[in-house]
Amino acid sequence: MDKLVNSPAGLQPEDYEVICGQQVNALGRYIADLRIRRKTDGKLIYPFDGCEVPGPFATAQEARQAARVLADELVRLDIACPEQ
Repeated sequence: MDKLVNSPAGLQPEDYEVICGQQVNALGRYIADLRIRRKTDGKLIYPFDGCEVPGPFATAQEARQAARVLADELVRLDIACPEQ
């Protein structure tokens, strides 16, 4: 994850707890399982009401990779403009 030096709140990627994994849906396919929490104030960034869940995928590895890509993007966006 790239560091952003000019974050309005002084946040860095290290300020986030990111848990990436996968789950198996009812059809036996893999979906991404992701949780992102801002450590500085405990704010849950993802999942949120109405959020899309990446998937389904044929393999667990694909689901985890999709979760990681989404996590990188959401952390980058929150650093740039922190959600209150």
